[in-house]
Amino acid sequence: MTHFFSALGAEPLLEILQQSGDATAIYTGPELTVQLANNAMLTLWGRDRSVVGKKIEDVLPEMQKQPFTELLNEVWKSQETYKAEEMSVMREINGEVITSYLNFIFKPVLNKEGNVYCILHTARDVTELVKARNIVLEKEKQEQEISEGLKASNERLRSSNEALSALNIEQKATNEKLGESNKSIHHMNRQIKKENTELLSGNRKFQDDLTNLDDLNKSLTSRNQELKDLNDTITQLNNKLSESDISFSNLIDQAPVAIMLLKGDDFIITMINDAMLALIEKDYSVIGKSLFEILPELKGQPAAERLIETYRLGKPNSDHSNPVILKRGGQLEEGYFTFNYTPFLEDGKVTGVIDMAVEVTPQVMAIQEREAIIIEKSVLEETLRKSEQRLQGILETMAEGVGVIDATGQLVYANPMAQHILGLSESKIKERTYDDPKWQNLRLDGTLLPSEEHPMSIMMSTKKPVYDHEIGVKAPGRDIMYISINAAPLFDDEGNLTGGIGTFMDVTARRMITQGKEDFISIASHELKTPVTALKASLQLLERSHDRLPPESRTKLLDQSIKSLDKLSGLINSLLDTSRIEQGQLKLDKRPFTISELFDDCCSNFSQITDQEIIFQGDVSQKVVADNQQIGQVMINFITNAIKYAPESKQIIITAKKISDFEVKISVRDQGPGIPEEKLKHLFKRYYRTNYQGQKFTGLGLGLFISGDIIKEHGGKIGVESEEGKGSEFWFILPV
Repeated sequence: MTHFFSALGAEPLLEILQQSGDATAIYTGPELTVQLANNAMLTLWGRDRSVVGKKIEDVLPEMQKQPFTELLNEVWKSQETYKAEEMSVMREINGEVITSYLNFIFKPVLNKEGNVYCILHTARDVTELVKARNIVLEKEKQEQEISEGLKASNERLRSSNEALSALNIEQKATNEKLGESNKSIHHMNRQIKKENTELLSGNRKFQDDLTNLDDLNKSLTSRNQELKDLNDTITQLNNKLSESDISFSNLIDQAPVAIMLLKGDDFIITMINDAMLALIEKDYSVIGKSLFEILPELKGQPAAERLIETYRLGKPNSDHSNPVILKRGGQLEEGYFTFNYTPFLEDGKVTGVIDMAVEVTPQVMAIQEREAIIIEKSVLEETLRKSEQRLQGILETMAEGVGVIDATGQLVYANPMAQHILGLSESKIKERTYDDPKWQNLRLDGTLLPSEEHPMSIMMSTKKPVYDHEIGVKAPGRDIMYISINAAPLFDDEGNLTGGIGTFMDVTARRMITQGKEDFISIASHELKTPVTALKASLQLLERSHDRLPPESRTKLLDQSIKSLDKLSGLINSLLDTSRIEQGQLKLDKRPFTISELFDDCCSNFSQITDQEIIFQGDVSQKVVADNQQIGQVMINFITNAIKYAPESKQIIITAKKISDFEVKISVRDQGPGIPEEKLKHLFKRYYRTNYQGQKFTGLGLGLFISGDIIKEHGGKIGVESEEGKGSEFWFILPV
């Protein structure tokens, strides 16, 4: 992982990857080697960081019986992204096989040649979401089963009502028969009483009527047997009626849901089971009382309105998860209930309502809580996603380089600006540490920077931030680059150092300007001191020995003094020109002249200082309107540099060429050693001085800087082309 992630650079992204709920891993090579697995992925796998560098089939052997390795191989071959949602996965964690549900993406990452460089694997564990949905579905299934149970109970109640109606009809017929039998018995008793009276009063007729009495007794015995049979029938009918009432009562008492029978316009509680008493927190003393007398808080609530509607219209009514306010524990509380109201019929008329209820408050609250959690989680995920996008956008557009190291010093992230500053691609950054020996880290004085003095090392050892620490960096084949580094430590939740984040910027230009100023002061002091010293010595010698010196010696000393003054004047003019340029006070005195006049004015004296052949060619008769003196200064600077830096060049060729109706190009070309490409961009900068093959030359390093500004003030362009070993060509373009 350390070699792979050094290409990715900065710690903020690593921290997001490590703390993100989205598990992330990266695989490389057709053998699918794990190069990165963040904390979320390691937790998902049930593994530690030792998996890095291993094949995925070795890290997760249980996956060989599942299609994931085949999918990864197919993504590698086809270069097409594979996405899956809520896929069931068997995972082995701590020796235990568990089933999880994952949303994941296998995304191939292509290199510049269009080949698969690696596979980015992002996954999200949605097991809890799936389980939550399953819980909701299970609750809905339970509610459906309860509803079906209530429907079945209603069917049984309806059957019982029908049976009761039949028994009522049978009882009514029996009562009618009992009434007729009672009339017969009463009539027979009156007749027996009358006959007994006649027997008592008519003792005299006793003997005569004894036979008749025998017959009457037989008749009475027969009638008594009929009465007994009729009473048995009545007893059987009453027993059936009693058994029917007991069955209905048992049905209510043993029902798995809360049930009560309410009768009459006042909804008198006639029957109620323990489940209903527990639900309303009452006891059996409520029997015979009005429902709205013992539960006055029900009045006006939708549940009460539907109860009254069932009684009045004689139609069943039901409601699922209806909120109801009940007084419990002395306080009004809102609960959720599923109701089923069934009209109670007697003799074909609605005389009451059977109320069945199931409290579903815990289930409703669980569903609401789960929905709230799901919404909250979705909001958090969206917030995190947007934060990741914002952070990624910030990192990718930052003007500073951002790099992140782990606890071993390995680079694990580098933003695009860091890659640009370091001049390395992602693949190269993966191979680096911040103190990689392939690079030379230098102090500002140019000496090697020990690893322990590197700002990242200082931060890691002290566990404290480091600010604006400048060092030099020398990459193979490149010039020294100067960078300013800010470094801060990163800690885990336990306070352990996990790495560091560094921001840095290329301050080479700033360092070059500072160094240029320092060099300029040193060079200017030396350059000014030399002619001043020579002038002073000549003047002192003339002063002291003027009369004793021969004329030729006085003439020679005067010539040397004049040359020293000319050189001193040239240095002072360069400084003054630079000052005027900085203040925007460079003034031009433009007038028309031909290129040949320019050549004659500025190049007539070069034959006295060099043996090199200076050749003029091209459109030398072309006229331009410019400041002749300042353009001549540019020409002299170009030719002087060619003589100075290319002494072995036999010819210096000056060419004038009209490149359009509006522009003419003048160039000075030599056959010298040429200029390295990395130095070309600095040549027209202030104070910049270069050397060839270890040689140092006099001058303030202001000539090309002043030349560039003169050409720009004329509305032209200036530049250089050079190739090592093939000479250089300095040029400028002027408007015609």
